[in-house]
Amino acid sequence: GFTQVLLHGVTGSGKTEVYLQAIAPVLQRGQSALVLVPEIGLTPQLTDRFRARFGSSVCVYHSALSEGERYDTWRNLLSGTPQIVIGTRSAVFAPLPNLGLVVLDEEHDSSFKQDQPAPCYHARTVARWRAELEDCPIVLGSATPSLESWLAVKGSEEPCQNSEFRIQNSKFLSLPTRIQARPMPPIELVDMRQELRAGNSSMFSRPLRSALEALKEKGQQGILFIHRRGHSTFVSCRSCGDVVVCPHCDVSLTYHHTHAEATPLLRCHYCNYVRSLPKTCPSCDSTYFKYFGSGTQRVVQELEQQFPDLRVMRFDSDTTRAKGAHRSLLTQFAHGDADLLVGTQMLTKGIDLPQVTLVGILAADGLLHLSDYRASERTFQTLTQVAGRCGRGDEPGQVILQTYSPEHPVIQAVQRQQYEAFVDAELQQRASLNYPPYGQLILLRFSSPNAIAVQKAADRVAQSLAALQADGVEVLGPAPAPILRVARRFRWHLLLKLPPNCTAALPEVSELRSLCPSLVSLTMDVDPLNLA
Repeated sequence: GFTQVLLHGVTGSGKTEVYLQAIAPVLQRGQSALVLVPEIGLTPQLTDRFRARFGSSVCVYHSALSEGERYDTWRNLLSGTPQIVIGTRSAVFAPLPNLGLVVLDEEHDSSFKQDQPAPCYHARTVARWRAELEDCPIVLGSATPSLESWLAVKGSEEPCQNSEFRIQNSKFLSLPTRIQARPMPPIELVDMRQELRAGNSSMFSRPLRSALEALKEKGQQGILFIHRRGHSTFVSCRSCGDVVVCPHCDVSLTYHHTHAEATPLLRCHYCNYVRSLPKTCPSCDSTYFKYFGSGTQRVVQELEQQFPDLRVMRFDSDTTRAKGAHRSLLTQFAHGDADLLVGTQMLTKGIDLPQVTLVGILAADGLLHLSDYRASERTFQTLTQVAGRCGRGDEPGQVILQTYSPEHPVIQAVQRQQYEAFVDAELQQRASLNYPPYGQLILLRFSSPNAIAVQKAADRVAQSLAALQADGVEVLGPAPAPILRVARRFRWHLLLKLPPNCTAALPEVSELRSLCPSLVSLTMDVDPLNLA
């Protein structure tokens, strides 16, 4: 029967083994199982583990498959034979005639949400609906569950009575310790302000430098996490101060320079516009440029200069574009072809590398101070997940977290590895402000190549929704999007904030679209994870 199970297990506690043992009787009954993962990069490791247990009854479905592979997989699923489908969010629609179990691994991950193209949906919500329709259990697994799942399954006491947010037929299961009682890695906070006062202006603190030097001597491996790819966040002229920006978007171009012989490029991470680095400033003809910020490429270059004995491998969306690149890079690293893996948030998502004993987090503050009400939750989840990549084997792990805000409550909660204390404090804030998971947000996104038309359309829709305020709905905006122009389209936002148990009659999307001219597009996103 339908049951929603939240499996809260610390990193390395054996959640995958729980999935495997839960799926075995499902197959024996002649039913199929659906396993959803947030990233394609997770599928090779997970697939290998499942195939070692269940053989050829495991198939994979995600967007990186060719059209032919996707067609063959789709036909195979329709056959109705008992099988296990491992896939990303689109696999939630896989045609399994006799579904007996749904599993969402790393259920907290924002990759499960689709915000473009329309329709906007969250795979977790759709998976729960599907489990209800199929009358089968759904298991949500994570070391850092989303606040929505936590409240739906557990609820909490003061200051709010949350029983109305609890989902019927829900269960909470906990794995509070690692397998074989292995210790959680201690997290050492390094105050980078103190490092600068001590004369260290490098991106590597003294404790991290010592740990990296010891890595080669001990024959161990490590991971360095930074939340940006590329070399530098932006390029500025040192003479006039002009920043090189994208001609199609209101953002600076990111400097990419993979190695010494490569051509330096500037790339837009929103529309993928690429140009070569100009020899002189377009505004004043100066030849002096300054590179600000750091990304994975710059970290790799600094490592090669300061630690020439370390073999370094980069793991981000630039190095994993080719088909099979995720599996190839992780296999090479697992076989000892590199001492250090430098990567972005792709590193945080369920990768199991028992030989990793060191995790270095270079810039925790970049995540913490984003203009998003979910910034604290995302920071806690990301830092806890990446810290959990080490110490999963026989050797104990060590985490060095570099920050300019060591006293921040989120950083303190990460260091103490206290998920429940963090959740209680965060839920109190959300409840007082009517933010999800208590209230509900609906984001209306308007875009058009015409700046005047999109603003007028947003104003008309806002006026038509003004009557909702009598039912307690807050209509916020319209306002320009945080990044006004992307890919030559101007963007405006209108945000509806609904109180808990709101009974207001919302208009149909078609009604709102009728207020917009043909050159203005409108999409509606319920409980958006991205407000940019």
